[in-house]
Amino acid sequence: MKSLAWKIGGALVLTALIAVSVMAYLTNENTHREFHTYIQANPAFEDTVARTLGLVYIRGGWSGLADVLPQMLAFEGDRLIVADVNNIIVGDSAGLAIGQTVGQAQLTGGHEVEVASGFPSPGDGQVVGQFFYLGQAGGVLDAEQTFLSQTNRWLWLSGGIGVVIAVALAAALAYSFIQPLRALSAGANEIAAGNLGYRVRVKSRDETGKLAESFNIMAGSLEKSEQARKRLLADVAHELRTPLTIINGTVDAMIDGVMPKDEGQLKIIKGETVVLTRLISDLRDLSLAEAGKLKLENSMIDLTDLVQWKLDQFRPIAEAKGVTIKFEDGNEMLPVSADWVRMEQVLANLLSNAIRHTPEGGAVTVHLSQTTLKGKPSVTIAIADTGEGIVLEKLEHIFDRFYRIQDSRARTEGNGAGLGLAIVKQMVAAQGGEVTVTSDPGEGSTFLVTLPGIEKPSDQVKPGSSPEAS
Repeated sequence: MKSLAWKIGGALVLTALIAVSVMAYLTNENTHREFHTYIQANPAFEDTVARTLGLVYIRGGWSGLADVLPQMLAFEGDRLIVADVNNIIVGDSAGLAIGQTVGQAQLTGGHEVEVASGFPSPGDGQVVGQFFYLGQAGGVLDAEQTFLSQTNRWLWLSGGIGVVIAVALAAALAYSFIQPLRALSAGANEIAAGNLGYRVRVKSRDETGKLAESFNIMAGSLEKSEQARKRLLADVAHELRTPLTIINGTVDAMIDGVMPKDEGQLKIIKGETVVLTRLISDLRDLSLAEAGKLKLENSMIDLTDLVQWKLDQFRPIAEAKGVTIKFEDGNEMLPVSADWVRMEQVLANLLSNAIRHTPEGGAVTVHLSQTTLKGKPSVTIAIADTGEGIVLEKLEHIFDRFYRIQDSRARTEGNGAGLGLAIVKQMVAAQGGEVTVTSDPGEGSTFLVTLPGIEKPSDQVKPGSSPEAS
């Protein structure tokens, strides 16, 4: 099977050959026709024919036309007919119409033959007859044939040069078309072989250049996905290994008699199983949310009641650490359509995260306000802490799975597996909202959760009717 380069080059060369051939043929035919017309329409040619016929008439009337007429033709295949003053045809180079009248032969546009004082006198003598010159598209005599042959020779020479140039251009164009495709093919093979860092050089801004850019974007996405997959596997393995190691070590110590088989050791095992259960549950919720399959039971929720409900639960935890919780609610808020349980989970993650990163004597402030989301009325929950803040290079990864601000993976100071904020982002997005964060290193961070608002109905959900309360 021929390569694409041969197909493109062949198509261009064939197109050039056809174009040159058609051009040469049409030019040749037009030159032949126009030259023939010029000869016939030339007044000097007509005058020469009229004078010659006048001499023939003076020498012996029209009786000698049969030998003279064939010699007066300018082109092979032309026809010369002569009629006398009575419109009777007396001479025909083809010998077909002699004896007929001009009308019977359907001749028009004749040229008069005139003589005066024994000499031909076109235009001012006695009319002795008329002639009709009928040109054909046949061959020409030697002089004219030489002219047309030279014209055709130059036409075909020019056409040949044009074809050579077309072949060179076709080869160059085919190479310019095929080279980017070959580079993309090589890139695809590299990606298929596992070299996800391979990139194709973009050498143009046309369609092939845009295709190369799209390929590089795709390769970059695949590389990022692969890196994320490897990080996920490593993080999951680490998070599972820690509690399993503790459980395994405790059980072995109990079996070997190193540790007593008492309630204290069982509580250690129980605590690590809780960690495992929470990790598996968080991963499941996150996967469902990312796949758009998270089950939601939306209802009308007053966020003021929901926030107050969660703050009452977290206030003892904050006070135990010496952190003050403040709640600033504005005017009456629009209700939102959301899943009460999932929003409790969102607020729990954000509040626990804020309290964890706020030092003793600091404060966590929760503020509600009516805003807009995509041009529509919405309600925003702002949770601000006075902790250490987050540097810019880490802020963009804050919602990534298993990401922790601290480089160490150890669960110091109650640090979790690094799934909380990733779950927050996915659960808020699943309910049509968005979550953002701003931070000043050394001053604290503010997380903003925005949900679209709706017209407030009379049967909005209260804490006492929440799924948890029921």
